[in-house]
Amino acid sequence: MDNFTNIGKAVLIQALGIQKNYTTIIENTVEVVDYSNPSCSSCKYKAIIENFDKDSDMYKTASTYCADCPNKLLTTQNVTKKVYHNEKNRYGYRPMLKSNALKLLLLLHFFHPDRFGIIKNVDTREIAQKLNCNIKTVWNNLEILSSYTYISYSKTDTYSINLILNDYENYYLPAHKNGRGFLVLSFDLLNKIILLDSLVTLRIYLRELINLDNANLKGQASVDHKTFKDIRQVLPAYCKPCIIKKSIENASTDIFTTSINNNIIRFEIDKRYIAKNQKTILLQETTDKLKKFIMDFNSVIPEVNSGEIQPEKYNSFLPVDYDMVYYKLISIKKDELDDLANIAIHYSYDLMMLALSNVYKQYILFDKPIKNLPGLVSSIVRSQLDILKKAA
Repeated sequence: MDNFTNIGKAVLIQALGIQKNYTTIIENTVEVVDYSNPSCSSCKYKAIIENFDKDSDMYKTASTYCADCPNKLLTTQNVTKKVYHNEKNRYGYRPMLKSNALKLLLLLHFFHPDRFGIIKNVDTREIAQKLNCNIKTVWNNLEILSSYTYISYSKTDTYSINLILNDYENYYLPAHKNGRGFLVLSFDLLNKIILLDSLVTLRIYLRELINLDNANLKGQASVDHKTFKDIRQVLPAYCKPCIIKKSIENASTDIFTTSINNNIIRFEIDKRYIAKNQKTILLQETTDKLKKFIMDFNSVIPEVNSGEIQPEKYNSFLPVDYDMVYYKLISIKKDELDDLANIAIHYSYDLMMLALSNVYKQYILFDKPIKNLPGLVSSIVRSQLDILKKAA
């Protein structure tokens, strides 16, 4: 299982239920020409502005002249603008999911999808264990996800399936190509989400995770405020304020600390569950750990080459059955170190180190050129995962 995964916001919003269409009024203060200016009193263009429709060519010509007039004075004016929100047009539509199907969709993203969203040899017994449900529930909800086109899957054995996460390739598209971004989710946070026994709470909390991951906030925000009206817009019609309040107050997890004051609900996410923060911390820890390993490894190589007994922790790198005159040092560039740490976070540190040991034994020891070390390590990790799945 991956420690972190990315889940497309468009797919997640479809699964949670498309928000009802609504409008917001945006107020803004702008600078405009002050026509009470004495210099404007006898101006022809002021008269046109006062008597012609704003959409007319005469009005537009006069406005351009006034904007460039050297005698103009400016004043401020409050203006309002209506903004229409339509999530169906923005994110597309699929039927919303209930609790088990929603949790299953999230969980499937942690089973090492490749760049196409394909996942091989997933054991449904493991899924049932992670979701605290029985095998029949897993199969029923796989069928729901398939019929709603969230995934496509095929059974490969009594308990195993291959599947593809539909739209996975769209997660990483830029905005100008209709990309809607993705939510970074840690496995630790997923386990907290799985514990939520209320579908209403589940929908509210996942929506809040999306809100706090807003691009304008750079994914670092920890507090959000919502009215009951705001929350009802993203929930089915039966979710009255009393149901929303009860669901929030009885939430069986510590993902958010919540408080309700009059009509305002305050959500504060536990900083442990801000995935981007958590990943940054974990990335630094992993980088330091890998850097220390390489420094320690390189420091003992001269001793091993002199005939001293090698420490056990390097056995996977220094096999006793290799007829080597001397072992080589490991040299890794800083950007390669960062990429290897990212691979370790995405899969696991042990799998990454096992792959690196293979690279050492097959390439570094024999001075074989390596064009892309992180790419080679990542490829080996995926091969190892395929072997592990087949063996299971």
